Amino acid sequence: MSGLTGIFNTSVQGMNTYAHALSVVSTNIDNVSTTSYKTETANFETLLNDVNPGPNNGHIGPKNFLAVKVIDTRNVDKQGQIGTTDRTMDLAINGRGFIVTNTASTGGSGTWQYTRDGSFKGQAVTLPDGSTGSLLTTTNGNFVYGWPANPDGTFTQTNNVQALVPVQVATNSTVPSQATTNISLQGNVAAGTTGREPVSLPYVDANGTSQTLTLGFTGVGNSTVWGVDGSTSSGATVSLSTPTVAFNSSGAMSSPTGGQVQVTINDAAGPQTINLDLAKLTSFGGSSGVTVQQVQQDGFISGVLQNTYFTSSGVLMGSYSNHETKALYQLPVASFPNDNGLNALQGNVYAQSQASGAPTLQAIGNSPTSTQFVVGALEQSTVDLSDQFAKMIVAQRAYTSSSKVLTTADEMTQAVRDLIR
Repeated sequence: MSGLTGIFNTSVQGMNTYAHALSVVSTNIDNVSTTSYKTETANFETLLNDVNPGPNNGHIGPKNFLAVKVIDTRNVDKQGQIGTTDRTMDLAINGRGFIVTNTASTGGSGTWQYTRDGSFKGQAVTLPDGSTGSLLTTTNGNFVYGWPANPDGTFTQTNNVQALVPVQVATNSTVPSQATTNISLQGNVAAGTTGREPVSLPYVDANGTSQTLTLGFTGVGNSTVWGVDGSTSSGATVSLSTPTVAFNSSGAMSSPTGGQVQVTINDAAGPQTINLDLAKLTSFGGSSGVTVQQVQQDGFISGVLQNTYFTSSGVLMGSYSNHETKALYQLPVASFPNDNGLNALQGNVYAQSQASGAPTLQAIGNSPTSTQFVVGALEQSTVDLSDQFAKMIVAQRAYTSSSKVLTTADEMTQAVRDLIR
């Protein structure tokens, strides 16, 4: 190896290496405010520049002359700080994992990509039935995919991206009415009251219409037995499984057993059976009549979608005008054997690679890790400015030093050339 040639090669390689390192620092600083950005690190290692077969300067065998090269790594598995946004459609991942997205809006026909940037937005779309709706997308335009809810509100959580569907919500989505099947009454029938004392209980009939069931309690002097009858606001006839209720000396209901009464409402749509729970109805002295403390019933009228929001389990819920809520989708969390092996792409997304391994889909709560969704928050960049400035100074000084070596080698070459003259 020519000594001067080796100096030229080594110094130029050093300048290229530290110029690249400075570029990495610049990229990190540029993305100090980018949501879920993961810091890239320039790692240096020796590079074989030339081999002198020897002997040379005391070396019996060959001597390796080493320069430097740079290898970039991205710390994808490093957790960023969680910053609140108070926006119900923002999700931050606290722990390992990624949100699953695709470049296509139908059937996962595009490219699967993964992100930790949960700042979602909607894209207007015309649904197959001709109605309008919204597809959930990431800031770079990718479509968010999840498990669709079953009719009963549960999810079939399959570990297969092909089983996922794009998250979309119909603007005029409705939840159908549900006829009442259970009513519970908590209150007190004043002991010693004579005459009929009515109490109104709301219910929803088979047609989805709000109605009122009126129960009449008729007492006889100091008797602990009360007669019970019923009527409805629709005029339908009412029959009860028992014509009386009784209380013990402590004021608690003793009959019927468990305070359960079956109410049958005979309206035009057919008989509607309601289980009436009077177990928390008491009979103490005091104010007259029936004092109602709480009434609960499981029926509701139809409702129109008002808004959507995420839960900490990654479930997209719909809130309807009838005050009902309904699970629509659940976002799976994709985890990889080697997060740092993912390929970083523009738009805060990553692509699977041979180094990363294949993804595993799991739901929050079913994962062996402690991963959580934080609603109304986003993961911040992991860039540490003070660290990047320190690396920038080192890279700049190393670059300058390499250039100084190159300049010196050039001066030495000129000296040799002048000797030949």
